[in-house]
Amino acid sequence: MNRSILILLFFISSVIFMLSCDQKPPVSKAAASKPYQSAAKTVEVKEEQKQEEVFIYDKKGRKDPFVSLAIKSEEKPKKGQTPLESYDVASIKILGIVWNQKGNFASIVLPDGKAYTLREGMTIGLHNGKVQKITKNAVIIREQIKDYKGVLKPKETTLKLRDEEE
Repeated sequence: MNRSILILLFFISSVIFMLSCDQKPPVSKAAASKPYQSAAKTVEVKEEQKQEEVFIYDKKGRKDPFVSLAIKSEEKPKKGQTPLESYDVASIKILGIVWNQKGNFASIVLPDGKAYTLREGMTIGLHNGKVQKITKNAVIIREQIKDYKGVLKPKETTLKLRDEEE
């Protein structure tokens, strides 16, 4: 008998609990309209704030964040440039060096397979390099190259007649 009374009490309490969960509290019209009005005010405030927040970027004294830090070594030649100025200095090969009373000359081959003669003071390479000196075994070229900050710095490249054995 105790068992049946406990089951009956449990059943009644669960029914009461379920009925109380299904009922919703009554909503008055005044309470329903207040949140709607306050939401509209917050939207207007946010729109006003958006109009006030204007950011202007001043690049004075700063580098452009969208410019590549790597310098292209294979750029196409511009109009008016000689074939010697169309290739990177590192891609040029020396065929031979001739020296006589008039001065030193170097015979070179460009990557396209054409041969040219170099003299001291000639312009060569993508970065307006000048042939500084032609020795019996090498050609020294000085270029002005921009670093990652955009500052021009001198770079000397030595093209040797023969690759030395290591």
